Amino acid sequence: MNLKSLEEYWEFGFPNVEGWVDTRLAVCLRLIDNVQRAAGIVGGIGEIGVYHGKMLLALAHLASAGDKVTAIDVFEDQARNIDGAGVGSLGRLQENIRLYGPSASLDYSFIKADSIALTSHEREQLATRGPFRFFSVDGCHTAEHTCTDLLTAQDCLTPGGIVILDDFYQPHWPGVTEAVSLLYSRYVPRIKPFLYCFHKLFFVGYGWQAHFVDQCWQHLAPRSDAKLIEMYGSRVVSCYP
Repeated sequence: MNLKSLEEYWEFGFPNVEGWVDTRLAVCLRLIDNVQRAAGIVGGIGEIGVYHGKMLLALAHLASAGDKVTAIDVFEDQARNIDGAGVGSLGRLQENIRLYGPSASLDYSFIKADSIALTSHEREQLATRGPFRFFSVDGCHTAEHTCTDLLTAQDCLTPGGIVILDDFYQPHWPGVTEAVSLLYSRYVPRIKPFLYCFHKLFFVGYGWQAHFVDQCWQHLAPRSDAKLIEMYGSRVVSCYP
């Protein structure tokens, strides 16, 4: 289809890809991409828990030619899909990439693995794909799995890179919200939240957090659903519902 931008994907590809992503999210993704580009932040795209690529393709449309895009999922190995969050298919994902991926040439890699039990080889493979500018976490929704995935994601980030956590404050998946509490009570993480919108919580490294809060608030403050809140000791821009 030769889709050339996030906006074209949202109109012509997004409705045709199976998955669960709020249609209003595009504005926030474009905003964060603009903030990163203005600051000269570069890196790859990654996601844990890909299903058929609805979110991964959105992020791929923010990539530049030659960038690495990495998908981690159990795919057809459903014995390891302990919460039944989505019966994925690598073949279906690859077909969606062919149909709705960006026209720019990107370097795709698919790691078939349970993210809580990555082998040393799989971790080395992931390390060679980074550092990452965007890393989406949408795998198994238990507290332990999600907390582990957040730690994995933060370790792969480039300075100014973003971790995007799906289903935060989503009542059907309480383990995700519990996972963030575990992250800050059990560990000493290097990422802070800066934006919450449409059940996704966005994190960035400590040194960049104030900048991203300020930039997001500058652009989102006029919205009637936007508010500055305090979360886990940090200022966060919230857009709800």
